[in-house]
Amino acid sequence: MGCCCSSPDRDVEREPLLQSSNRTQTESARPPRPAAKDGVQKSGRFTARHVGVPGLDERFTDVADTFNKQQDHYETMKNNLQTLASHYHCQNDDSLSQCLKKIKEKHELCHISLEVKGYDFILMVKSDTEIPGELKQTQENITEMSRATKAIISVGTKLTQMIDSLLRAEDGMISQVEAAESRHQERRRLVENLRENLRETRRVKELSPNYRKEAGNLLNEAARLSGITP
Repeated sequence: MGCCCSSPDRDVEREPLLQSSNRTQTESARPPRPAAKDGVQKSGRFTARHVGVPGLDERFTDVADTFNKQQDHYETMKNNLQTLASHYHCQNDDSLSQCLKKIKEKHELCHISLEVKGYDFILMVKSDTEIPGELKQTQENITEMSRATKAIISVGTKLTQMIDSLLRAEDGMISQVEAAESRHQERRRLVENLRENLRETRRVKELSPNYRKEAGNLLNEAARLSGITP
């Protein structure tokens, strides 16, 4: 019988990703976020509030949109790794090394390896028999994790520059907002919106580098598992 070889790029039909046995699909896509002790949300999406100055509104919206995409990619990366860890009964839910070891143990009749090309990593499978559907789903799971990891890293520098540019201009923002609105109550509301946007921008400035660091660590771990020295 001929040898079967499978990589995610070669499989046209994609099966659903593995789902953790103790989570619903919705829970996997949006894990619970811990409440912040000081009342400021420490994770989650950034919704930019209207401040009445078109240039500022556009800049805050750009930061929010860029961060929210990174946030989504971060959740995808974490959820895929945790789902694999749960499915293959790993002790740690954040160890790609443990996942790969368990995958190889469960599918010992297949030759399984992790390959890294640039910022992409894929699970390669070779077998003398038909490759199990479960293993194909695992390949897709790792491919989704790889795409998310790459996206987190690629947007990081741009987002940092956008945030730093906004915060450097903070001192003159209140006067800009006040000058753009003559009605007292509306002016107060817009200034408070501005302050909230700035608080959110500082939160994002704190979170985004952590996301990049975790993504970089995962990529380095994948490189080591593939035999590449990061």
